[in-house]
Amino acid sequence: MTTEPPKPINGSVGSRIRVILGDSGDDWLLVTNHDDGNTKWQTKTGSIGIPDAVARQIRNCTSKDRLVKEVDFNTDGCWYVKGVKEDGTGGHSWWGGTSASEQLKKMAGESHHVKVSFGSDIYRTETYCFIQGRNGYALSSNINSGLEDRMKQIHEQRKTIHFVRLFDNGYYFISDDNGSEWVLPDGPLSEELAIIGKKEDVAKAKDGSWIVIRANHYVSSTGVDKALTQQLKQFYRDQKNRNSQRVQAIEDYHSRKREEREARERAEREAKEMAERAEREAAERAEREAREAAAAIEAAERAEAEERAKKANTTAAVLESKLEERLREEWKSIKELEQYVQNRKQSLRQSIMELPPSMRQQFKNVNEKQTISHSECVVCQDTAAVRAVVPCGHLCLCDTCANSVVTCPLCRGQRQSTLKIFGNPAKS
Repeated sequence: MTTEPPKPINGSVGSRIRVILGDSGDDWLLVTNHDDGNTKWQTKTGSIGIPDAVARQIRNCTSKDRLVKEVDFNTDGCWYVKGVKEDGTGGHSWWGGTSASEQLKKMAGESHHVKVSFGSDIYRTETYCFIQGRNGYALSSNINSGLEDRMKQIHEQRKTIHFVRLFDNGYYFISDDNGSEWVLPDGPLSEELAIIGKKEDVAKAKDGSWIVIRANHYVSSTGVDKALTQQLKQFYRDQKNRNSQRVQAIEDYHSRKREEREARERAEREAKEMAERAEREAAERAEREAREAAAAIEAAERAEAEERAKKANTTAAVLESKLEERLREEWKSIKELEQYVQNRKQSLRQSIMELPPSMRQQFKNVNEKQTISHSECVVCQDTAAVRAVVPCGHLCLCDTCANSVVTCPLCRGQRQSTLKIFGNPAKS
């Protein structure tokens, strides 16, 4: 839930004060506007010396919850009071004892706020100054010419007239955008006004008593009622405290908001860092899983390759074993054949030896001739053996079969090459 910041208290303490003095410092009216930042209220106090009509209208404003927005009176019976409710409605103006009643009636009926000041000239004739809006004005014909010139200049420059205070004997004080100006007797009041600093209000009694209201303090002459000065002191003290408390509340609010913002930014930053860390960890985990998956695939492929190689090796071993077995069988068969041949040769020799000598010689010649002429290739057994295997030397191959064997068919020795033997004509 969003909370609104505490509303600041605008304006200086002095700008909340309206003070008027009558014939003496004991005749006074004080209006103070209080503000604690949450609530605004107004107090209106005065001595018994203020005009009865003014006192009556102020009581009327109080009873009807109206704030006094404008009030002034002089010592010759001229007065003006304007009251308005806090929300700006219910505005009403009252006045009396003035020769400018019609002028006031016209100006008060318009939308712009009217500031009123009454005084008198050296002949104790009423003087008045009505300021409408920022710089509109109406003056009595007997107003001090210096004040009239000043107001005309501000009006032509389209600047703002803050307020005018008229006193007896044609004296006055004006505050505007160009500063301030006054016509007063030489003395403490003029000296006080000459001190640099904004004047929020100036009051002067007919007997010469005076009060100058500044932003954060007031200055008064002797002869001013102590009840008035005590109320002024109390208001300055109370409103300053309220201002300080409000400034502190605003600072606390902004400090709290700053802490909340920093905490929120810190939480957002931490959440972002956590999200980035989680994203980074997820990426690392995905990369690790991908590497593990690739390694698993590689291991599976390697295992599969090894299994295939194993199977191939097993198959090769089986084939080699079978081939070896067959070769042994063939070797055995050849050996048996050779033994058979040897046995037959031995039997033949014995048989020949039992023949008469004349016949033995005949069989001997035929046998040698057949051995030379009819030795056959042991592979195809169709063509004469004309090539001997190197290095074993067995003459057992024809030209054709010599190119198709890698070992000697008789001894199984390694064949490096073959050597053609001439004198053993091929079998036709």
